[in-house]
Amino acid sequence: MQEGFTENQLEDMELFGPVGCDKCNGGYKGRIGIYEVVPITDSISRIIMDNGNTIELADMARQQGFNDLRASALMKVSLGLTSLAEINRIT
Repeated sequence: MQEGFTENQLEDMELFGPVGCDKCNGGYKGRIGIYEVVPITDSISRIIMDNGNTIELADMARQQGFNDLRASALMKVSLGLTSLAEINRIT
């Protein structure tokens, strides 16, 4: 829970870490993107047009169900695509 997962998410989750081999860099072969994408909805557009700040934009995005960067990264951890150590390094 300290990392951002809920208790329900942790019940059946298996966390992975980098293993490494002669073809990868420290356990990661290639790269996987961690993104925060927020479509411009009517509500977000109004905040922008009213010269709103980033906190207002982030709050509205969260209210509308968009994941922030950390939530997107945690999703990739839960899918076994990256490690918790790696997302802690970047988020």
